[in-house]
Amino acid sequence: MKVLLADPPQREREYDNAYPNLGILYLIGSARQAFAGSEMTFEYLESQYDLPDHLEAIERVRPDLYGLSYASFTSPLAHRTIAAVRERFPGMPILVGGAHPTAAWESVLRETAADICVVGEGEAAFCDVVAHYAGCGKPLDEIPGLAFRRDGAPFRTAKRPPIPNLDSIPVPAWDLVDFAKYKGMHLKCADPQTYIAVSRGCPFDCWFCSNPIWRESKPWVRLRGPRSIAQEVEQLYRRGIRELCLSADEFNVNCEWPVAVARAIQELGHKDLYFQCNVRADEVTDEVAREFKNMNVWMVKIGVESGNQRTIDGLKKHIRLDQVIEACRIFQAHGIGVFGFFMLYHAWEENGELAFETPADVDNTLRFGRRLLSERLINYMSWQVATPYPGSRLWHTASKYGLLLESGRIGDVRERAMSLPGVSEKDVRRSLRKGYILKTWYALKSGHIGWSHVTRVRQSLAVILGQDWMK
Repeated sequence: MKVLLADPPQREREYDNAYPNLGILYLIGSARQAFAGSEMTFEYLESQYDLPDHLEAIERVRPDLYGLSYASFTSPLAHRTIAAVRERFPGMPILVGGAHPTAAWESVLRETAADICVVGEGEAAFCDVVAHYAGCGKPLDEIPGLAFRRDGAPFRTAKRPPIPNLDSIPVPAWDLVDFAKYKGMHLKCADPQTYIAVSRGCPFDCWFCSNPIWRESKPWVRLRGPRSIAQEVEQLYRRGIRELCLSADEFNVNCEWPVAVARAIQELGHKDLYFQCNVRADEVTDEVAREFKNMNVWMVKIGVESGNQRTIDGLKKHIRLDQVIEACRIFQAHGIGVFGFFMLYHAWEENGELAFETPADVDNTLRFGRRLLSERLINYMSWQVATPYPGSRLWHTASKYGLLLESGRIGDVRERAMSLPGVSEKDVRRSLRKGYILKTWYALKSGHIGWSHVTRVRQSLAVILGQDWMK
C-alpha cells in the first residue's frame, strides 16, 4: 500500500512556505512506527509545485490513499486542488486534515470531493485510517476523530482524546526533507533554519485566535520533556540546521519549564546554533532571559496586539501593557532582541454587544509601537489587520454581527477583513501604510533580514505604495 501526503501547490497561489509541513512529517513518522515491517510506503509531496506538476507527481506515485493538509488561508487553493485530484483520479480516497478541515469539516465535506476529514490531533486517527484502507482496521464510523459523509450528509465520529504524553509520539520524518528548498523565517541569524514543536496548545482563549486542533479536547496545552526536545535539536543539528524556531504558542507558559528546556539544550554545547521563540509578557523573569541567552536565543516574539488596554482586556489576552514594557526591558538587558506582534481593527463582544477599534484606537496602537521601537524595547514588529478565521471567537462575532465582507470568505491580514461600523476601506489602508512604513524602517535598522524572501518584500511594497501587487 502506498500513501502520499501533500501540501497545496504553492506556485498556483503564493503563500508562506518557509518550512516543511510539520504536521505531515509527524503523521509519517507515526505511521512508519505503527506499520513497521509491512510493505506500506509513505511519501511527502511538498509545496514547491504548480497544480499540473502536483497531479503528475501523484500519477508517478499512484498512491492508494492521498492526503492534503491545509490551513484556512490556503483553503481556496486546497479546495481547487482537491477538485483537480478527484477529476484526475476518480477512485482514489482523499483524506484532508489540518486547521481548516478541523474547524470547518462540515463545509469541507459539503463543498469539496474530500472523502474524510481528520478532526483534531492527527497521528492516531491517521494510522487508523491507513489500517482501514489496508483492510486490517476498524470501520470508519468506529474510528474517533473523523468526519465523512454518511447517507449523503456530513457525519462526525466521537472525539478522540489527545495523546497524553507528547514524548511518546515518534519524531517527524525529517529524512524526507531537503532543507535547501525552504527559506526559513525572513528574520534569522543563521542558515539553514527550520522549526520544531516543543508543545501543543495554549491554556488561553484569545478572541482572535483560531487553534481548533488543540481545542478539540482537554488539556488544552501539553509540554514535551526537555530531554526529548534536546534530542531532536541534536538530530537536526547533525542534519546541518543552524537556527531553530521553537514552535509553541508561548514558550514560557510558566517560568520553570522553559528554563529546564534551555538548560537541556545548553548541554549539547552547540555555540553556532541559534534559536527564536514566542513568549508571553507576563511570565518573564531575569532567570528566564538569562537561560535563553545562554541557550543562544537571539530573538523572542511577544504578542502585544494593541496599544489600548481596553482592547487587550476585551480580547481576553490576560496581559497588561506595563507587563509588555517590563518583559521587553528584561530581554533587552540580556542582549535578546524582541519582535512585537501588533494587530489593528480588532472586534470582540463586551457585555453582549459588539465592540471594536476605531481609527483613533489604531493610531494609539501605532504610537505605542513607535514608542517601543524608538526606546529600543522592541527591534521588529508585525502590523496586520485582525482577521476572522474559522474556529476563533472572532469568526463567530463577525458572523453574528454581519461583519464578514463576503459570506464565508477568509480575509487577508494586509487588507480590510471586516466591515466595521464607521471604518472605511480607506481608513484601513491608511493605517496599514503608516504601520508598514514604521516596521520596515526599524527592520532595516535592526538587520538580520533574509532578502531571499521576495514575496514578503513585494507584499510590503504593495501596502506602502498603495498598489495591489498580489493580483
